[in-house]
Amino acid sequence: MRIKQVDIEQVKYLHRLLRRGPDYTSYLSDVQLCQELKGLFWAGVLHLRGEELVEQPVLDDAGNVLLWNGEIFGGIAVPDGMNDTQVLMAQLLECGNESDLLSVMSLIRGPWAFVYWQKSTRKLWFGRDVFGRRSLLVHFPKHENDVLILTSVAHKPDSASELQDCNVVYEELPADGLYCMDFNKRNSYPMVTLFAWENSHLPSADTTCSDLPQEFSDTNNTTNGFPMRIQCGAKLTSNIPPVNTSLPNPEDTDWIMRMETNLQQLSADSANMCDYVDSSLSSAAEELVQVLSDSVKIRIGNQVQYCQQCITNTLRHQQTLIRVDEEPRRDCCEEEKLSVCLEHATVKCEIPCRRAKVAILFSGGLDSAVIAALVDRCLPAEEPIDLLNVAFEQRQSSQQQRKPAACSNTLNTTYDVPDRLTGRIAVQELRSINPGRTWNFVEINVTKEELQKERATRISHLLYPLQTVLDDSIGCATWFAARGVGYLVNTDGPPKPYTSHARVVLVGMGADEQLAGYARHRIKFRYANL
Repeated sequence: MRIKQVDIEQVKYLHRLLRRGPDYTSYLSDVQLCQELKGLFWAGVLHLRGEELVEQPVLDDAGNVLLWNGEIFGGIAVPDGMNDTQVLMAQLLECGNESDLLSVMSLIRGPWAFVYWQKSTRKLWFGRDVFGRRSLLVHFPKHENDVLILTSVAHKPDSASELQDCNVVYEELPADGLYCMDFNKRNSYPMVTLFAWENSHLPSADTTCSDLPQEFSDTNNTTNGFPMRIQCGAKLTSNIPPVNTSLPNPEDTDWIMRMETNLQQLSADSANMCDYVDSSLSSAAEELVQVLSDSVKIRIGNQVQYCQQCITNTLRHQQTLIRVDEEPRRDCCEEEKLSVCLEHATVKCEIPCRRAKVAILFSGGLDSAVIAALVDRCLPAEEPIDLLNVAFEQRQSSQQQRKPAACSNTLNTTYDVPDRLTGRIAVQELRSINPGRTWNFVEINVTKEELQKERATRISHLLYPLQTVLDDSIGCATWFAARGVGYLVNTDGPPKPYTSHARVVLVGMGADEQLAGYARHRIKFRYANL
């Protein structure tokens, strides 16, 4: 979303938005924000919810415009078969004042980032959920001829000279609450009001204007002649429950140390782990498993029940309105037929999709293995699951003979990194737990040349403005996993080329940080009770 007239062809990153939302792309230009300023709203849609794709930007009869990058998993009821974008737009339409809109957005449980133009009040709303789980970058104008830009992804300057010549610098919009720009005052630049989260016990909570970065905190910013005023409004209630900030008491410490000693006595041939733990620990473990299961079930249950290829073919038929009843498709899951309703422009598969619709970034470690086991509990028995295992090429020493990166049951050792080895072990355990499930173990081998190419042309731009080593490491692994191009390795036959068509990829990142899974956590607890 941009303010002021702009040539679409000049926006370097629109093709990146198109790749993020490949199912539908459109824009609204010349949205009159006030007498002097116009807005351009552009969206790319990835169809994940509801029986029918909802086009964006969403424009209702009242002239309101919504750009929505999120999912509603609770707080606001989304009927079966409905898209949450439709439900949210209907809720926002009923908002008669500022308080109503804040109330609606504070109810949402799930990840989101949004931009909403409310025509009746001439206010532009934008922000992210309290955890900042969806990307939203901002460029505030620095002079009278500059533009305001809000975008999910931007263009990273490719060189020092381009960075020096670049007039548009992006910052990640803080996940501090909702921002509102008021365009009602004539002959005046808009006032920006921050409605910050409260009562969430998170670092971003209870924010004041003085806590914000300089770009956001100057309440009377006149840099380069462009006045940008930012003020703090009423607090925005978070639906995140309080985090436990209490320290263990001595009784808890003794109990934990005793349980740790008992668990260390477990051996590979132990008959029953329950012999070494008491009922309170078993109860806590069961409660944790139930919470995790509910979370996984909500995520995989709220999605289109067709794979990427089915949806792509369906949308293609929707757009062309071609009747294909006579000839079944041979490139999809089975020899199913499509029926096209010309009156309603909808397409439905008569035979269910049998490709994997859920994939897991699978290292074989505890986090990804637990997630895979939970997905196994939640999905129907006939649904396959893609386990995406990414390995970056490890060069052999000069004394070793370089082997070709051909696929066989004994894969090239240059890709036998720790995550690959643990992944192979873990998938065998999953197959023994549920041999009736189709577990697709997909080995994704990334050469150094391919890594350098994709990092420069795609990944670095998706990560921008983040650019630490950790950002790059996580971003590269996630990007290659989400692409899903590798080799399918099953128990029978040699590996074969495979592309995952799953639209939902689950990851186990963050579990060690949340559940104190690192060795340093144990050491700190043992010696300082922290």
